[in-house]
Amino acid sequence: MSLRSTLILACAVFLLTACSRRAEPETGDSPKVIRLADTGIEGMEDLSRAYGPFVAELEKLTGVKVEFFPVSNRTAAVTALQFKQVDLILAGPSEYAAIASRLPVRPVVGIERPQYHTVFVVKADSPIQSLSDLKGRKIAMKDPGSTTGHIVPVWMLHRAGLDVDRDVKILLLDGARLEALVTGDVDALGSGVRDYEQLIKRFGPGTYRIIAQSEAMPNDLILAGATLSEAFVAGLRQQILAHGEPLMEAILGSTRRDRYAGSRFVAVQDSDYDVIREGYRILGLPLP
Repeated sequence: MSLRSTLILACAVFLLTACSRRAEPETGDSPKVIRLADTGIEGMEDLSRAYGPFVAELEKLTGVKVEFFPVSNRTAAVTALQFKQVDLILAGPSEYAAIASRLPVRPVVGIERPQYHTVFVVKADSPIQSLSDLKGRKIAMKDPGSTTGHIVPVWMLHRAGLDVDRDVKILLLDGARLEALVTGDVDALGSGVRDYEQLIKRFGPGTYRIIAQSEAMPNDLILAGATLSEAFVAGLRQQILAHGEPLMEAILGSTRRDRYAGSRFVAVQDSDYDVIREGYRILGLPLP
């Protein structure tokens, strides 16, 4: 082969190789900016107040600037993810299950909260001793889609052998749920353990009792959208888990968010949220 032919062939190989490399996504590269939202906090000012110190710590760890992106609810979060307006979202278990049913999101880390259970509560003098005794009774719960106050209580009743459509009457009373139990308008309350603690604080020990308690709930979590590469998500997960204590202190130190007192960052996987999906299936509802 002549020198000229050799040079032409070498140039062709070089160009083909360069083009193929440019076509490959640079999944290992860090983004310049990460946009963070919380499905439970609407305004920019409230987001900054709640997570300002946490974001500052996260920026130190990753070397990436973090900006807040307010969303008003779960639907707005889905829209923001679809249009690639947000990269990370702090969400509850039900929000994650709903978002994951529509979009290719991934759990980064979970936030394990102590005493995060569903309980069924009755008055101390009630004849009800177990979930099976609730057949034919009225039960107060929180609001539609609440993890501890609707989805998991329904799941627990189903596991106890009760038909939630025929055997019991469920009343979604939200803020009136405690008073409904106090006044006797319902026979039991199915909700988070903090509701039981409020009743005991208000009326004293021995006035109300728990007849059933769930295992720990699926964790709140930070989820990543499709805008972040697998490599970056894996690195972020590793950083948060390795520096979980100062990051959690940063969340608590901003506004002393009581819901996360005593919490820690933990590894989670998608299957941890199957109980939420089953709860919606039992209710005969699509994930909202």
